[in-house]
Amino acid sequence: MDDRAKAGSSPLHRVTLGVAVVAVIAAAVLLVLLLTHSSPSAKGGAAAAPAPPPSVLVRRTKLGQILTDQRGRTLYLFGKDKHGRSSCFGACARVWPPAIVQGQPRAGDGIAAAKLTTTRRTPAARQLVYHGHPLYRMTADARPGQMEGEGFLAAWWVVSPTGHRIVAPGMSTTAAGY
Repeated sequence: MDDRAKAGSSPLHRVTLGVAVVAVIAAAVLLVLLLTHSSPSAKGGAAAAPAPPPSVLVRRTKLGQILTDQRGRTLYLFGKDKHGRSSCFGACARVWPPAIVQGQPRAGDGIAAAKLTTTRRTPAARQLVYHGHPLYRMTADARPGQMEGEGFLAAWWVVSPTGHRIVAPGMSTTAAGY
């Protein structure tokens, strides 16, 4: 055997070769991990989008906990609505715009997801419904937290997280001539 063959099988050479093999394997594993966790093409062409915000939230107010839209605006139910269908259209809907949602409604913390559905307003518009009540905003509520429509004509009510109307203390539930 010549001196080069003896040197190739020396303990130092074997250790160096072993370290090099481990380094190559580690680099390959790291490369695979990076490609599968950060590459848009590895996830079907796009990075995962953040989840959309909830459609309905719970907010604490002077009336207790109430339902609001994702911008914090008070949501109301209309006592004349029946069977989960809106009866507020035209001039009514200009003052009481329906709470419209794109896609599936999403429940925020404190909202019973099973109670949150939609009803069709137009072929393209879906109105939020909670516990069988179509939901609305009021145009007079200019800022989040306002509740100018509470008890209006004894027909419009703020909605609790249980899905029932909230009647402010001293508020009448019957309107004369209405």
